[in-house]
Amino acid sequence: MALKIALRVPRVIARYRRKGLKRIKAIKRISGRCVALVSLALLVVLAGLWLAFERWVETAPDPLTTWEYSPVVRDRHGQPLSLFLSADGYWRQQTRLSDVDPTYLAMLLAYEDKRFYSHHGVDWLALVRATGQALWHRDIVSGGSTLTMQVVRLLQREPTQTMKAKLAQIRAALALERRLDKKAILELYLNLAPMGGNLEGVATASRGYFGKGPGFLSAAEAALLVAIPQSPVARQPHRHPEQARAARERVLERSLSDGLLSAEVVEEAKAEPIPQRLVPMPHLSWHLAQALVAEARHSAARSLVIDTTLDAGLQRRLELALRRWLGQQVADVGVAMMVVDYHTGEVRARIGAPDPFDEQHVGFVDMAAAKRSPGSTLKPLIYALGFDEGLIHPETLINDAPQDFDGWSPSNFDGRFRGPVSVRRALQESLNLPAVAVLDAISPARLLGSMRRSGAQPMLPGGHAAGLAIGLGGLGVTLQDMAMVYAMIANDGQVVPLTVLPDSDAVPQRVISARASWYLADILRQTPRGGLGASDKVAFKTGTSYGYRDAWAIGFDGQHVIAVLVGRPDNGSMPGALGAYSAAPLLFAGFDIVGVVPPRRTPPKDALIASSGDLPKALRTFAAGTGGEMTPPIRILAPRDGAEVFGVADSSMPLFVHLQGGTPPFRWLINNRPMDADPLRREAAFDTMGGGFHRITVLDAAGHSANATVRLMP
Repeated sequence: MALKIALRVPRVIARYRRKGLKRIKAIKRISGRCVALVSLALLVVLAGLWLAFERWVETAPDPLTTWEYSPVVRDRHGQPLSLFLSADGYWRQQTRLSDVDPTYLAMLLAYEDKRFYSHHGVDWLALVRATGQALWHRDIVSGGSTLTMQVVRLLQREPTQTMKAKLAQIRAALALERRLDKKAILELYLNLAPMGGNLEGVATASRGYFGKGPGFLSAAEAALLVAIPQSPVARQPHRHPEQARAARERVLERSLSDGLLSAEVVEEAKAEPIPQRLVPMPHLSWHLAQALVAEARHSAARSLVIDTTLDAGLQRRLELALRRWLGQQVADVGVAMMVVDYHTGEVRARIGAPDPFDEQHVGFVDMAAAKRSPGSTLKPLIYALGFDEGLIHPETLINDAPQDFDGWSPSNFDGRFRGPVSVRRALQESLNLPAVAVLDAISPARLLGSMRRSGAQPMLPGGHAAGLAIGLGGLGVTLQDMAMVYAMIANDGQVVPLTVLPDSDAVPQRVISARASWYLADILRQTPRGGLGASDKVAFKTGTSYGYRDAWAIGFDGQHVIAVLVGRPDNGSMPGALGAYSAAPLLFAGFDIVGVVPPRRTPPKDALIASSGDLPKALRTFAAGTGGEMTPPIRILAPRDGAEVFGVADSSMPLFVHLQGGTPPFRWLINNRPMDADPLRREAAFDTMGGGFHRITVLDAAGHSANATVRLMP
């Protein structure tokens, strides 16, 4: 019995072991299933939480809001000429990352957000650290905001002191990082960081505190700009210098500990003085810049960053020179100047007033745009038209003597008459009678037409028809008008429209011949200048309007035209102010600043280089009587036989014809075809008939006739 029991014990044990193993396996199977179910449930919960978090971030309100940067007008090199307040009253100049000093960027990231390029909008480690320190010390010890979070706050302009507001800021920062890359976010900070008062952004702060752009900052300047945004009101350097200095030193010490700056550089930076005042924002060529910004604001297609052809350095030096000169004059005198590259038509400098904020000299008035009498400055164009119509040559003798022009008897400025003089001398001495006599021959309408083809917009007083008085300044023009006329003369008689905007594709148009242009330049380069300088490299003309209201000086060298206008902003009289004494010194001072470019002196092939006695008989004297010759019964005075008339063919400009002598009524024929004209007048204007050669014939009541063959040029 005992033996049987002993033999059964192992079998029982084995059976129970098998049952235990089965139970263990069952328990393991159940446990595994539970773990799998719990894990699956946990994954579902986590996925749900993640999806909810993603949804929470994705549906965050877009923090990007609409704001306007400060409109800026820049020169041809991208340097600011004038900066204007934004629509909401801030100085906020748009800045790119590449415009900013790399040292400033490194100091900013080290001080504000070391892990900027590795986090996704929120630095959770810094946030946890800042929260723990705040709970432990019951005060804010360090900040946990990233630059992205600060950008959100700047965009939304809402406080973030409450937990709800902080969560909203975190949400918006995460969303912003998904919409913009790191470069764009950093640029937003550079543009929107509060810098005290109404300064926003590193560029305007750099200009406001240091008077320069943000591209080249010293270590002290960079540290100050890093420190100010943390407390922009209390750290304004010109208002709270000690607080600003202390904040700057903390940034410098952090930069030293992070290895960005050496100990020597930090010590030098700490010794650098704190700015004591705000530097005015740039306002070069302010009148022009204001007009360009106003136009851009009314045009949705135009950017508020406007590039021009001007040169900021040249503009600054000229404004300073004119401001110094103005400070020595009476209170209500103004001055304007333009510098033009006449080969391209690009304006290099434009000054409507040296200081637009100078109330004493009424600087807010744009003298460059004011309609003023040009005085004698139109005389070169009168003679140029006379050259082209075959009436005169620089050495033609013309009588400077009293003469009646239909009841008007002009006189010279000094009241003297010089008798027969050469056209060269008449222009150099600015004699009135010879100029009016030539204008009478070519007609005032021809002069006006040439001015308009040059780009000028002359204004006749009271809307009256043009008379001979316009040759002596009896019309209104702007400084820009006269700069365009002289640019045409300097550019071999071809006009290239003036422009202040780059990439102009204007096609040059001829107004006078290259021969007439060369004659004028040769004459005006030899005008006596009373020791003003530039030898004979600058051709120039001065002018003084009736009543001493306007004093002009306009000149050109081998590349530039400079035009100067001196006058009272209220158009009042300036007794004793003459173009030669008031404006000419400023003209040559301008050339000293710009730099004189030697002119081209080679005459064109068709220029006639001869003395008066060697000229063809028709060119030795102007009109009948000056040489004692008998006047023919009738003659076509202008254009003369063989003349080339520019600016008439294929244009809306009529051909003006002027005859002398004869008995009315007159009959006109062109190419033997009768033309419609007033039979009682000795002047006629015929619509364009195409380029090439045309024969003009006039018949009078006595049966006399005169002919002239002319070539009409475009």
